[in-house]
Amino acid sequence: MRVHRGFLPGLFVGVTLVFVLLNSRSSTVTLNSSADVTIEPRDFDRGDARFVENYGFNINKVIRQRTTYRYVTPSLAELGGRGNLPEMNKHVLMLTRVPGAGAELLVLILQRLQGYNAFKHIRLPPGDSGLLTTLQQELLVEEITSIIRQEAIPLSFDGDIRFLNFSEFGRQAPTFLALARDPLDPRTLHRYGKGGAAAVLYRGTISHFCGQDPRCSKRNNKWALQRAKANVVRWYPVVGLLDYMEETLHVLQKEFPYFFTGSLRIYNKLRPKENYLSKHSINIKARAKKVLEEVMADEVEFYKWLKFRLFNKTSDNG
Repeated sequence: MRVHRGFLPGLFVGVTLVFVLLNSRSSTVTLNSSADVTIEPRDFDRGDARFVENYGFNINKVIRQRTTYRYVTPSLAELGGRGNLPEMNKHVLMLTRVPGAGAELLVLILQRLQGYNAFKHIRLPPGDSGLLTTLQQELLVEEITSIIRQEAIPLSFDGDIRFLNFSEFGRQAPTFLALARDPLDPRTLHRYGKGGAAAVLYRGTISHFCGQDPRCSKRNNKWALQRAKANVVRWYPVVGLLDYMEETLHVLQKEFPYFFTGSLRIYNKLRPKENYLSKHSINIKARAKKVLEEVMADEVEFYKWLKFRLFNKTSDNG
């Protein structure tokens, strides 16, 4: 009887020690696995490699950071479900530049105002506003998210990128802004009608707001038009129009006073006073204009919708 009394406590202690050792070993493997992540060349193509080189990414560092975050922080969906994190950061603006729409003017205004209004403007490396692979999108999202964490907010960015859905990668999105222009503006047609490199860059406005899906690049595609409108409604509080810069800046100043207070004053100093190629100085034959309206029917519809939206905001803001 005494033997049994000594044996049972000993057996219990031994089983407990084995359980503790196995559990600690399992924890060690999980932590180490997040620290030793590597990526093989076959995991991304040459285009992705050039993208990584152009943006100066350390791809192993980005992936290690992303993996580590998954262990120590709740996901975006979890935070959003708790009501702690809105899907857009109102203290971070992202100006996505539509080629030929005058976004550089808005960039210049932001650069002039950053000291006056105590925010920081960051320019992303130049690109071609084309489609990004899934890996390129994720790397760019991680890089921008990393900058936002490191820098004091508020921040503003600008870049040659189409709309990029941060929520698809579990990250909080910046507040998107853009500037568009009339697709039938003779100055636009004059610029791209010259041929050369500029003509290659013109993809219209819909594809820019539609995003990274290959279907976004197809002309007169109703799916792309509806996707572009949906993205504008959800992610772009303001899409300005180059032909109505004063109205655009008035709305921006009301929506984002921290960034755009004083923007009209800066614009009045920058706007050209003379020798400006006006909208009415280039004539388009009626027949040619009719053909263009048919070819660019969706672009014209989208522009009219953006114009209606902007002027509704103007009237709402007084």
